[in-house]
Amino acid sequence: MTLTKFASIAAAICLLPLTVSAQVSFITEVRVLVHDYDGLRENYFQNEPDLKVLTHSVENIATATSSAQLGFGYNKVSASFDAFNFDNPAGRMMANARTFWNDEVLIESPGLEGTLGTFTASLRVEGTAEFNMDGVYTNGDPYSDAGLYGFWDAWIGTSTDQGGSYLVGGWFGDWYSDEFGVIWYTGDDLTQPMTEVTLEFIDGQPFLLGGNLEAYFDAENPNLLSGTIGGRLDFSHSAYWDGISGFFNGSGLPVENITLNSRSGVDWRDPVNPVPEPASLAVLAIGIWAMARLQRTRI
Repeated sequence: MTLTKFASIAAAICLLPLTVSAQVSFITEVRVLVHDYDGLRENYFQNEPDLKVLTHSVENIATATSSAQLGFGYNKVSASFDAFNFDNPAGRMMANARTFWNDEVLIESPGLEGTLGTFTASLRVEGTAEFNMDGVYTNGDPYSDAGLYGFWDAWIGTSTDQGGSYLVGGWFGDWYSDEFGVIWYTGDDLTQPMTEVTLEFIDGQPFLLGGNLEAYFDAENPNLLSGTIGGRLDFSHSAYWDGISGFFNGSGLPVENITLNSRSGVDWRDPVNPVPEPASLAVLAIGIWAMARLQRTRI
């Protein structure tokens, strides 16, 4: 979908601890699984800007790799796997990379305390997806139980209940394969230009401002029938957001006389000021998690 607003699922949001500290909270997680459920490996990091890469290989069967990086001015996630042995297949493959940031923000304007307000922000994303499969994944047998599923999402949003739910705007998509090896995709284009989204807040009441980017996919071959499968979801070219560009009251009229404070000290109206990078990086990163789509219960 194009940038719109909707309430996220509180139970899903609560899967991730959304700790507000004296700085922007950056969350990075990479997960991989090869061959069986006991093979799940995952690493979770908070406030670490270095590139995180996690790889799991099973000799002569398959390999899976996830990578993620999040910080001011950049955001990157990539997930890939390759079950390359036709006659010695993997029963299960999964790769998942996600990043998420949040900050506590307070916006105030004289005479509007306690009323609904909105602001606009801009988000863009660049991504690609590629898949390949043969054998059991393409033989036309609907009872082989072999297939691929994946999703991605990129969004920015606000939460007035300390992260229990988010009202967000962003882009999302899902992939499914059928028994003939055809990949069916439903969702938005993986590359989107800088686009405005309108988000809500209550004047004079603190709220969480957050951003999310994630790439996830898995493949199953529970009967270990001959075949190969591989793929890559690549958002390593980054998703960016361009700060807050306008404030409006509940009637949609512009509000000029506002003050904005954040627990981190970042002025989110100006994406240049807080960036500890060269001036050419006049953007702030958006990062991940919160919406652990219901399909994740397959893991």
